[in-house]
Amino acid sequence: MNIPLTPLRCLRYAEQQYSHRTAIVCGNERFTYAQFADRAARLGGALKNAVVEPGDRVAFLSMNCHRLLEAYYGVLEAGAVLLPLNVRLASQELIYILNDSGAKVLFLEKEFLGVVDSFRNELSTVKSFILLDARPQADWLSPHSYEDILASASPCRADIMEIDEDALAELFYTSGTSANPKGVMLTHRNVYLHALHVCLTFDPTRDFAQLHTIPLFHANGWGVAHILALIGGKHVILRRFDCGQIFKLSFFGALTVRRSSGSSKRSAFTRCVLCPLWPSRWSIRPIGRNTT
Repeated sequence: MNIPLTPLRCLRYAEQQYSHRTAIVCGNERFTYAQFADRAARLGGALKNAVVEPGDRVAFLSMNCHRLLEAYYGVLEAGAVLLPLNVRLASQELIYILNDSGAKVLFLEKEFLGVVDSFRNELSTVKSFILLDARPQADWLSPHSYEDILASASPCRADIMEIDEDALAELFYTSGTSANPKGVMLTHRNVYLHALHVCLTFDPTRDFAQLHTIPLFHANGWGVAHILALIGGKHVILRRFDCGQIFKLSFFGALTVRRSSGSSKRSAFTRCVLCPLWPSRWSIRPIGRNTT
């Protein structure tokens, strides 16, 4: 029997093993793994309701946020392909990527309304524009926001045994420094095995917490969306990299930097944010009485 390898297994496992553990800290919002999994499944159901077919590309134009993290699972639950967009790209690059990928749905934050409005008529395949973090007012937007469609949808959980592990799961584009952006295709098997490999080097202790210092739209977010779920860790999310906010999180107990072994000329703070997947040398953990 062949058992398909898919990143959906990461959140399914976390929901089963760590359902009441805090999964996400994003601004003032907190979600347990049970809530995280339910919201991702509802996103899958909402996409099914929107007639998203298997293999359709679903794009997100968003800063780091719990909604984009949910999309890493919810889009795949619907059998679709996640396409996170680099928010730093120019309009012409975004137009090229959306048209080249054949994106069917575009989720966007209100911060990018003006940018998308300026080029939406040049998009050939996008049928629906859904606002992530505000009430839609423009007539070209879907009348229902992200939270609306989640509230009205039934959870959709794909049958993992029916998933083709070699099917496309995520699609990322280069920044087009030498020519037009190039699409990088990651299969279900690619993503799952990467997460599993990194977990072999992690210390999967209770209450492991990690700050998403890498944009979720960049290189699969270095796999953190899946790695932390497998070990039941806490996703701490900031919209932008802000040193003051990071130190504030550390001061109030959400994060701390602990040196576990090795030596470096870099400061502990610099090393942990530049190399968040090197836990053998540096890691980010909640403050405790015995933290050293």
